[in-house]
Amino acid sequence: MKAGKLVAGVVSVLLVVGVCIGVIVGVTNTNKSHDNDDDEISSTTKSVAAICDSTDYKNACVNSLRAAAKNGTTDPKELIVAAFGSTLEEIKSSVGKSRDIGQGAKDPQQKMAFDDCKDLLEYAIEEFEASYSMVGDSDLHTLNDRVADLQNWLSAVISYQQTCIDGVTQEDLKNQISSGLLNATQLTSNALAIVSAISGILTTFNIPVPKVGNSTTGSRKLLEAKVGRYPSWFTGADRRLLAAQARGQATPNAVVAKDGSGKYRTIAAALASIPKNNKGRYVIYVKAGVYDEYLTVTKDQANVFMYGDGPRRTMITGKKCFTDGITTFKTASFCKSNHLKVCKMLP
Repeated sequence: MKAGKLVAGVVSVLLVVGVCIGVIVGVTNTNKSHDNDDDEISSTTKSVAAICDSTDYKNACVNSLRAAAKNGTTDPKELIVAAFGSTLEEIKSSVGKSRDIGQGAKDPQQKMAFDDCKDLLEYAIEEFEASYSMVGDSDLHTLNDRVADLQNWLSAVISYQQTCIDGVTQEDLKNQISSGLLNATQLTSNALAIVSAISGILTTFNIPVPKVGNSTTGSRKLLEAKVGRYPSWFTGADRRLLAAQARGQATPNAVVAKDGSGKYRTIAAALASIPKNNKGRYVIYVKAGVYDEYLTVTKDQANVFMYGDGPRRTMITGKKCFTDGITTFKTASFCKSNHLKVCKMLP
């Protein structure tokens, strides 16, 4: 009887010890799991901080990376792409915000300003999409060589956004549009800051910064790197076209002359003659004269090459001004809404 009690007692002790060991092991494994989670969170937080370090609006930057951070990624390329993706969504949403705010405009000039905003913000979307595609399609170590192009496009986006805001002069509407575009403008500014600091970001993540020529910065100057007399980004076809024009051997698709000696008397008529889905450069020669016109080269006319007889002989001018009840944006004699347009010897 006593032996049975003794065995039972020993078994009980063993069971208790076993349970305690199990609890200790379980707690230890749980702690290790939490430690691993904390390490992942810490690594992600550090990566986000490194990306956002150069930005002026750090809270907006961190918030734009929240979804990527939840996935635990520490990949700088993924984080930069995520930042650009969030920015693009904000820019797209700003079009609707502008439209809604513009419904409160009663004055004709203010209505015109919101019409301008619609166009400007659509231009901003196009420019930013080009930047987003370049970032997404490039290897991170080669992105450093594309900084100048990205800075150019992103600066244009900021300019479009600010021109929209500046065009609205009614105080209450101006405050509303400024507030409505705040997230988009801040994130665009951040995107530009990230691109401008890409060399430092690569270094932070221990990614080798490639050398371009004799430069250690890796960033090429958009207009500085020239082959012959032309920027490096000119295609071979464009170089040949410019060389032919310089020799007086260019063959224009359309000739504009006020005296009727060309096919068209106005530049607007020549622009309207560009075929849809035109392939290659459409060459327009504008003869000497003063052309009182207000021209917009649209995104559908991206491949136009226009040249004249010199800035003192071929002139485009106009007389519109803000005091006539026209927004400043619409007073321009010549504006364009596309990436690819070359003008030579025009003012």
